[in-house]
Amino acid sequence: MGTGKSALIAPEDIAAVAVAALVSPNPLGPILEVTGGELLTVPEEVEILSKALGRTLRVIDVTTEQAADGLVANGLPRPVANAVAASFQAIREGRVTELTTTVRDITGKEPIRFAEWIVGRANTTA
Repeated sequence: MGTGKSALIAPEDIAAVAVAALVSPNPLGPILEVTGGELLTVPEEVEILSKALGRTLRVIDVTTEQAADGLVANGLPRPVANAVAASFQAIREGRVTELTTTVRDITGKEPIRFAEWIVGRANTTA
């Protein structure tokens, strides 16, 4: 994804929004676009992960085609792999930089930041 940024969202935030949507007496809208609360590049994400694990990790940038081929090699059907790779390309090109306030608006809490989420996982698996 090069230096493109995206707003990763914690599964816990997705679940909290889903629960609110399911139990709300009023419709929350036909589409709820959820994002994390910060835009990060893959190198930034890997740096955070590296610090949390206490070991050096590196990023290898690959082409969109190489990414799709790798997904297929790991068992994804070609059409699905191509769709995922297209989303990677959109990030690479800077077309996925929107941050939404959906998590905060619906749950009343800020989205979990990537570093917080990683530290929470690293502490439970250590």
